[in-house]
Amino acid sequence: MERKFATLLSYIAHPLLMPVLGLLIISNSGTYAADMDHRFTRFIYLSVFIFTLLIPAGMIPLFLYSGLAKNIHFSERRERLIPFYITLVFYLAAYFLIKKLPVSSVYQKFLFASCMSILLLLAISYFYKISAHMVGWGGIVGLVLMLSLRFDADLMLYLVISILISGFIGFARLRMDAHTPRQVYLGFSVGFLTMVTIFLI
Repeated sequence: MERKFATLLSYIAHPLLMPVLGLLIISNSGTYAADMDHRFTRFIYLSVFIFTLLIPAGMIPLFLYSGLAKNIHFSERRERLIPFYITLVFYLAAYFLIKKLPVSSVYQKFLFASCMSILLLLAISYFYKISAHMVGWGGIVGLVLMLSLRFDADLMLYLVISILISGFIGFARLRMDAHTPRQVYLGFSVGFLTMVTIFLI
């Protein structure tokens, strides 16, 4: 039962969902970054959903059919490289698309940090396997923290919830034997530090 719950949690909190989740957090943060012309709201959400979730997830059956991956979890380190390359391309497409719109730079920084996280994840994966789930959730925790500090906003509830979920996800990945504790901690650190660094620049 515990392992089934861990598997379900890994699906629900998949790293491909993080860009859309980040947009939701920003637009509901109560800061001026949340103020966005309604003409662009649907376009931004739809674009980010298509480029960072729908297309990358839709290519998984192709990877399985072609033999590039043995299963949908991409358990082997080398299996992850091509999917990460493709994901990075579409993340960059989403970033450059949003960059052209007259919206808060917070959205642009978040998407750029997401691109950099994927790039680091790809580079590290050539030598060592780390948790992509934790990279994503480390980025979410970093986003909430930086929104709170930069805008002096009361986002403590968001911060606590994101940290708790990160802990549950880390446990789930360990319970599934998908990663070692070091791979989980390193993944979270990469996502968190990348997000914080981009926002501080």
